[in-house]
Amino acid sequence: MKRTLQAANIIALIATVVINYLSNTGIFNNSTMASVSARYQNFFTPSGYAFSIWGVIYLLLAAFVVYQARGISGRRETPVVVEQIGWLFVISCIANSAWVLAWLYDFTGLSVLIMTALLISLWLIILRTRMEMDVIPIKKIVLTWWPFAIYLGWISVALIANAAAYFTKIGWNGFGLSPITWTVIMICIAGIVYLGLTWVRNLRESAMVGVWALIAVAVANRGSTPAVVNAALIVSTIILISSGIHAYRNRGKHFLEEAETSQR
Repeated sequence: MKRTLQAANIIALIATVVINYLSNTGIFNNSTMASVSARYQNFFTPSGYAFSIWGVIYLLLAAFVVYQARGISGRRETPVVVEQIGWLFVISCIANSAWVLAWLYDFTGLSVLIMTALLISLWLIILRTRMEMDVIPIKKIVLTWWPFAIYLGWISVALIANAAAYFTKIGWNGFGLSPITWTVIMICIAGIVYLGLTWVRNLRESAMVGVWALIAVAVANRGSTPAVVNAALIVSTIILISSGIHAYRNRGKHFLEEAETSQR
């Protein structure tokens, strides 16, 4: 069973990367991720450079897949994380690929639901691995925690952007509130999510991705929508300060607990 999971994780990531690469060639519905996004441009759409974070995410996921493949030949012990995650990583890859296809074929409402499933699968991975709640070696933190913490951080804000694109597509009137007002509200919601991830689950890495995304929203609206720019900069600053305070309050905690554990 363990070897099956390990092999499935490898295949799932490779398939996901291939589909994401092809998504920018126009092979699917003669569309690309950027061309569809341009059709539903809204105030919450971040500047294009923000999407470069996918490169970081896939590099980290590749590192995770290589790490979790240890022992697949039966000569070494299989990492515990393989059984902890189970089929959730494969499910997240399927959701990722399905989202790409739904987005490119203009099933925008369906893409929101699929991205929600992706977010849930990542959250369950974090819960199952007790991410940021236990003391583990820094190597395992980098290879098994960071890939999913950063992935979750991006999908959290991407889901909001995806929903904004859907509302733009259907011409939703926002219950009488202006698109700018709704964008400010969504920025505040994103801020609350990242603050919660920081203080409830210690996921400062996810929060830093939120800062990256919100600054990109500010850049995209620079010179045209001051209210959105100010809201994005204020909320990103609050998240940054919050993360700094959290890091300061927990400084040295990992090493202290690790030392105490080794003495017991």
